[in-house]
Amino acid sequence: MFLGIAALASWYFTDLRYRVNLEFPLATLDGLIRGTANKPFQFRMLVPWIVQGLQSLTGGETKTLYRAVDAVATLGIYYATRYYLRSWFSAVASATAAFSVFLVLPWNFILARDVPIYLPYDMASIAFFTLGLAFLRRGRWTLYYPLLAVATVNREITIFLILAFAISQWATMSRRKWAIHLAGQLAIWITIKAILGSMYAANPGEALEFSHAGTQSPHLVSNLDILTTLSNLLTVLSCFGFLWVLIPLFWRRLSDQFLRQVLWIVPPFVLSLLLFGNINEMRVYAEMLPVVLVPALLIITDLLPSGPLSRGAGSGRAA
Repeated sequence: MFLGIAALASWYFTDLRYRVNLEFPLATLDGLIRGTANKPFQFRMLVPWIVQGLQSLTGGETKTLYRAVDAVATLGIYYATRYYLRSWFSAVASATAAFSVFLVLPWNFILARDVPIYLPYDMASIAFFTLGLAFLRRGRWTLYYPLLAVATVNREITIFLILAFAISQWATMSRRKWAIHLAGQLAIWITIKAILGSMYAANPGEALEFSHAGTQSPHLVSNLDILTTLSNLLTVLSCFGFLWVLIPLFWRRLSDQFLRQVLWIVPPFVLSLLLFGNINEMRVYAEMLPVVLVPALLIITDLLPSGPLSRGAGSGRAA
């Protein structure tokens, strides 16, 4: 039952996302497969390679295959969130509470219309980031490292997953073990980035965009200007359906140390958007969904009286 509902919700969300948004001219779906898209978009190759492989096997139409992969990745967000929530909720409560992703995702990918584009790696990126946090929470390193490698091929945003490791594990590991883990993760990230960078070094665009694509307008200047306009400010504040507002308001009710520590990756993440992105392009906040959603759900259940979504015995953090 849960699979059926989640699959239908995933397909419906994916269909809406592709119908109401526009293909990005500097990184078209065909261009990503051909390897002709602008940097840094061309570096995010996992989904285009999967679609290219499916196309060679099935002969399917490019956009249809992208939609299918996106729908599967969206379903993956549901199951990754469900798995992550098992650290705090019972099995049934986790399966139910994970449906909240379908209430939150539209705010960032459909309702916000300032930059109404779609890119094919966003859903996979959220699923990977959520699983990465779950593996960090449980200390499942044999699963975490392969996921880090695959997720980095999908998008370089995994640098913030590494930052989440650095912050959350500082007090739980010996300094030597912590340093070895950090060095290993950075080596994986740098190696993958270097390989992809060399493969598409001749592509147009910049690896780090200090200015808006195709212009000389610095991101920082335009982003600060955006935040001075009430309508734009409200768009930014609407991230994840304003759910993030619960966290500073009820910070003291969030007792879980791991979640508190992981939330500290949000300030540097927002700073990176100010410097290298569009602050009102709501899709770019995607990977912060599990960082914000899970603490917000714990706060909500703490505020509500006992009921069907009461927390049960979760799996907790591995020793």
